Amino acid sequence: MAYAVSPTTATAGASPTRTVTDVVDRVPLLALVAPLLLFTHGIVSWVDGLDSLDDTGILGGLGGLAAAREQGALSVAAGILLVTSVAGFAWLTTTLGARLKHLPLALPTAILAAFGAGATGTVWLGHLTGLLGDTLPAALSSGGAVLTGVALAAVLVALAVEGRLPVGSLALAAVGTAVLLLPWGLEPLGALLLLIALGPLTRSPDVD
Repeated sequence: MAYAVSPTTATAGASPTRTVTDVVDRVPLLALVAPLLLFTHGIVSWVDGLDSLDDTGILGGLGGLAAAREQGALSVAAGILLVTSVAGFAWLTTTLGARLKHLPLALPTAILAAFGAGATGTVWLGHLTGLLGDTLPAALSSGGAVLTGVALAAVLVALAVEGRLPVGSLALAAVGTAVLLLPWGLEPLGALLLLIALGPLTRSPDVD
């Protein structure tokens, strides 16, 4: 006697097991978007510096958001880009840290990156609302981004030690970071170097 096979049973037996990482992998997207946001921030900040020519009437005025406490529209846009970029790097740090197999850096780097992103957003909001002055110490104005960068650097070093990230990418990321720290307005160049350094993460769905 022939027995009919239930379609539900057949489908259940043939369906592959899918993990959360298989369904949604944000590392490639974050490794691409975060440096691009930082690059755009550098460009917008550079253009915003041209607002000083407004007094000569050459540019016709780039400022003018009264709700932003006399900050120009480009200044507000640059702040938003910086906050979202740092948040993207913090998210990337947390995601990569969770994939470390041998070095227990996931929790401390996640906390450090999140704190840095939160500090960056808080300082920007303070500027925007007028609660913080324009003459802040460098440690306060850019300290949050630096903390997030330190956390990301620690995770990238750990990935390189575990053999899950090319050493060349780590070296290029270090060069990009050094360029970002230079006081010459080379943020777009540093962001492009970081984008290239994180290239292996954008091409692969996993760093294994």
